[in-house]
Amino acid sequence: MAFNLDLALDQKSRELSAVLFIQASTNAMDVFSALNSSPWTAESFAGDQAKRDACMEYVRHSLAVTALYCWASAAIAHNIWPIIGWALAAVYMYWLYTRALARGQASGSTSWNDAGYSGGGF
Repeated sequence: MAFNLDLALDQKSRELSAVLFIQASTNAMDVFSALNSSPWTAESFAGDQAKRDACMEYVRHSLAVTALYCWASAAIAHNIWPIIGWALAAVYMYWLYTRALARGQASGSTSWNDAGYSGGGF
């Protein structure tokens, strides 16, 4: 069984679409790392409601900034792939941060000195 996702694009359009897709995904990761602490840090402090709320505020900022840039890129290029790349990365990052915050809240971790980590894998 062959994998063929042509979408009626010529070779050059497919190559550009691949670049736009990966760039949009990478943009989301870059913005999240610039505007927010890591999910591990979020988990370490999530027992504190004010810190949990602040983290989610920055998650929302990250989603908005990446959406703006990726949707603008899609409009400029007349290409859907930046939106698809953004959507996949945005969903993953939102899930990752909300999972980290839930774990930290469950463990009651409020500082670097707390043992934290409520367990659980993937």
